[in-house]
Amino acid sequence: MPSVEIQPFRDEFIAPAAALFAALYRKQRQAAPILPDRLEPVDRTCERLGQFFKANPGLAALENGRLAGYLGWLVVDDFRETGRRGAYCPIWAHAAAEGAAARVYPALYRQAAGLWAAAACRVHAISLLADDHAAQEIWFWNGFGLTVVDAIRPVQPLDARIPGDIAFRKATVEDAGLIAEIEVEHMAYYTQPPIFMAPREPVSADAYRDFIRVPSNAVWLAFAGADLAGYMRFEPYGYGAVEIVQSQTTIANSGAFIRPVFRGRGAGAGLLDAALRDYAPQGFQRCSVDFESFNPDAFRFWVKHFTPVSLSVTRRPEAF
Repeated sequence: MPSVEIQPFRDEFIAPAAALFAALYRKQRQAAPILPDRLEPVDRTCERLGQFFKANPGLAALENGRLAGYLGWLVVDDFRETGRRGAYCPIWAHAAAEGAAARVYPALYRQAAGLWAAAACRVHAISLLADDHAAQEIWFWNGFGLTVVDAIRPVQPLDARIPGDIAFRKATVEDAGLIAEIEVEHMAYYTQPPIFMAPREPVSADAYRDFIRVPSNAVWLAFAGADLAGYMRFEPYGYGAVEIVQSQTTIANSGAFIRPVFRGRGAGAGLLDAALRDYAPQGFQRCSVDFESFNPDAFRFWVKHFTPVSLSVTRRPEAF
C-alpha cells in the first residue's frame, strides 16, 4: 500500500485536483442529471480552485509523487450564527482519487485539524457529494455527523395530492406584515426540541417588501379560510446553498413554514406545486432547497419531493 505524503497545496496541484473533483461530480450528475453541468468541465473547476487557493489555505495528499487528494477550507468567524469560529470545506474544495478515500482523507484531516485548532476553529465542517459514499464513511468515522442536506428537483408540477380546502396565492408587498408575523413563529420553531438551532433574527416586514419587489423573488401563501396556514419563499440565489445547485436556471427555496395546526393537510405540497407551475414558464429548469437533517418535519417533506445531492457534515470537538 502506498504511503500518503501531506504537503501544502500549491498551484501545480490545481489541474490534477480539478480532474479529481470533476470525476466525482460526473458520477453525481449520473445519479442526479438535473444538476447543472457548470462544474463538471475540468477547466471550469480549475478556474474555481485557482481563485479559491489564492485566498485560502489547503493541503495536498501525494502517493508515489502523484496527487491522490486535496483539502481546502474557509475560516468562518460566526459559523451558522452560533458565535463559534469554524473551518468549512466547500464541496468542490476537496476530493480523493478513486479507491484512495480511506487512505487520503484521514491523513488530510489529521494535518488540517491541527491547523484548525491553531486558528481557534471550534467547529469543523465539510460538504460532500451525496453519491460519494466512500468519503461519507470516512468522515463519519472521524466523528462528523450530518447537519445540512442540499437537494434538487425539476421545475415541474408535483405528483402529489393538492388539497382542495386550502387556497394558494403569490404574496404582494401588502402582505409583508402578515409574512413577518408568521416569520417570528418560524424562527422560534427552530430553537425548539429536537432541532435546537441557534436563535435567528426574524425577517422584518420592510425587508419582505424589498424582497418581493425583486424580479424572480416570490413568497407563496397558503390560506385555510381566512387563516394564514404557511408560506414558502423563493429566489434565484439560495444563501447557504452549495454551489453545485446554483445556475441561471435554478430557483432556490430559501424559506418555508407551515403552522403546526395545519400540518398534514397538504399545505406544503400545494405551496411548492403552485410555485413550480409559476416558475416553469419563466425559464427556470430546476429548484433547489437546503434544510437541516435534524428537523424531522422538514426532512420528511423535502426528501419526498427532492433528490439529495450534497450532505454537509460537522464536528464539534469535545475539547473546545
